Amino acid sequence: MNNFDFSRKASCITLSNLEEDVIRAEIDIVNATANVAVSLSAWRAKFCKLWHNYHWRMRHYFYLHLFVFFCNTLICGVIVWGIEQYKIPYIDCWFLSATCVFTCGLQTYDFALLSRSSQSILLFYTWISGITVSTIPAIFIKLYRVKNEIIRSEESETRTSENDVLPIQRLVPNQSIDSDLHERIHSLPSPHHLRVTAYILMIVLILSTCFVIYLISFIAMGIWLKYHYESKALLQSNATMNPFYAAIVITITAFNQNGLSPWTSGIGLLVNDIFMNIFIIIVVMSGTSLFPAIIRGVVVLFKTIVPWRYKIFFDYILLNNHRLSAVIFPSIQTRLYVTITILLQILGVVVALILDYHNSNLVQYKGGTRFMIFMLETANTRFGGYATTDLSLLAPGTLIIFVLLMGVKPQMLCAIDETPFEMEWILIQTQQKLENKVSSNNRRGSIQIFLPFNRVKHYLSRQGSLAKAQASNYFSSIARRTRASQAINQLHEKRLQHRLSALSFDTYNHSRDDRNRPLGYISFLRMKLLLIIFCRHAVVSLFSLLVSTRTWLFLFIFLICAFDSYHMTPVDPSITVFRVIFEVISAFGGCGLSMGHPNVTSSFATLLTVPSKIILILTMCMGRHRGLLDSMKDQEEIEYSAQTLIDSWQQLAVLEQIEKKKSLAEHQSLPILSAAQPTSSLITKF
Repeated sequence: MNNFDFSRKASCITLSNLEEDVIRAEIDIVNATANVAVSLSAWRAKFCKLWHNYHWRMRHYFYLHLFVFFCNTLICGVIVWGIEQYKIPYIDCWFLSATCVFTCGLQTYDFALLSRSSQSILLFYTWISGITVSTIPAIFIKLYRVKNEIIRSEESETRTSENDVLPIQRLVPNQSIDSDLHERIHSLPSPHHLRVTAYILMIVLILSTCFVIYLISFIAMGIWLKYHYESKALLQSNATMNPFYAAIVITITAFNQNGLSPWTSGIGLLVNDIFMNIFIIIVVMSGTSLFPAIIRGVVVLFKTIVPWRYKIFFDYILLNNHRLSAVIFPSIQTRLYVTITILLQILGVVVALILDYHNSNLVQYKGGTRFMIFMLETANTRFGGYATTDLSLLAPGTLIIFVLLMGVKPQMLCAIDETPFEMEWILIQTQQKLENKVSSNNRRGSIQIFLPFNRVKHYLSRQGSLAKAQASNYFSSIARRTRASQAINQLHEKRLQHRLSALSFDTYNHSRDDRNRPLGYISFLRMKLLLIIFCRHAVVSLFSLLVSTRTWLFLFIFLICAFDSYHMTPVDPSITVFRVIFEVISAFGGCGLSMGHPNVTSSFATLLTVPSKIILILTMCMGRHRGLLDSMKDQEEIEYSAQTLIDSWQQLAVLEQIEKKKSLAEHQSLPILSAAQPTSSLITKF
């Protein structure tokens, strides 16, 4: 490069050490920034790829539900702690929040001693976390997916008029479809509209049913407390309790299985009030055991009273039931659920009557009052948490039965799926009716309507052929695998014999003392294989044991006894192992019953240490979410297709039109003076 006779300074030609260090530092900063930018962009690309490849499943809602509920307990605890101006320990505020969110009822601080603001916050969290209302977010998620995603198992929304009419014309070739039938068929919704409307109806029905139960309970108990109790009887902290406020507290906590009371003594002042006891039992059972039957009855009622074109929406809900929402069960399972609940109620009452009817601690009550006490306590062992007397006064046998009732969840005893043959039977019956009405009017037509022998015969023959084909494929595959395994075993035996012969020849040449080495080596291999199989089964059994509910309950009971051993029996005779077991099972069952302690007005958990209270919170969380994962797995698939149901209703419309024309023709052919005979009722499930 030419200098053009310019004179340069030395500082322009060479850099000082300080300037060189500064430049290198700046270069290092730029390189480090570039490296960070590259790594962040790489992480962003990985995250975007993971997000685009993510596929939502309803089982993921279980983990989301668990995370949100646990966070709600912490947030609600902080709010109550702040409202009470930090006078109550945070662990007690958290425990009260957990008992409201997890719908349990145990309390380490008396709910009645809190301020009205804290009580309102806890009641709000109780309402949104109830078993009925908390299922609605899952329905919203499914509704969003139905609106924005394509479901392969269902057909698309677009349908032409030819697709609606042509199948019906093939079913009834000799009959012309009039305008009324054509309009009736076209009034049926599309598959997409049917699915979306069914989810919206489920949300509306659940909320409206809960609102009606809340309203009836609130008005009935509020009016009863206002006009049948004096102001002195409703005192709390030397202040008169508003009867309608007490009614709304009891309504929300009873329906959502909390058992919290606006009075320090619980609902002990209502022990002689038969009306309030019966009403509390009904509200408690309506929020748990009876709600699936109630919501199913509401759906059936609306299906009966709505016009024909809207009946298909409720039929879709009844057919898919627990596939749509966790609060509606199949018909068989609903009957078993209610039956088992009634049997458990009878068991608890009968045992209590046998063991405690002549209990000396209950002599101050009349016979009818004792019976009502046992009825209320047995109903609350299922999920309520209310108690009109001290449970520690009852016989040990009665308390053992109460522990059994608290630990058993009745819907787990009747987890039965509806048979797939039911839908096939309905379709076969409908097709047989069409054939009987269109083809001939013989005398056996009415019998064949209810007993479609030919259709059933063909169906069973098809199923038999299919079963034979599957059996032949299965046994042929087994035979192929057997032959292959035999060939492999023969090859292994030949290789083993060859190796043994080579080893024996080698050992014979080297030393005659080592002739038994191959046998010892085989014994070593057998022992090694036995150890591997044993370790594998041990690991599987250990994993099954660790995920078992009984294991965790035993561990929780052991830890609580270990943490509180310093003041248990014989230091304090009222703190026993059985009381700890009763408290843990009550927390797991979500019922909130407690044997209490003479020195506290709240639950027995008040006397436990902080680690024991945290363990009880975890127990409540585990009990609240049991069975939810299996329920969400059931909702990942729709059992009955919307398009199949629409086709069935089209056939039903044709059948009703044919019967209507036939009855009209018979009526016109009869003499004027003769009375018209009523036509046989159409018996279908739709």
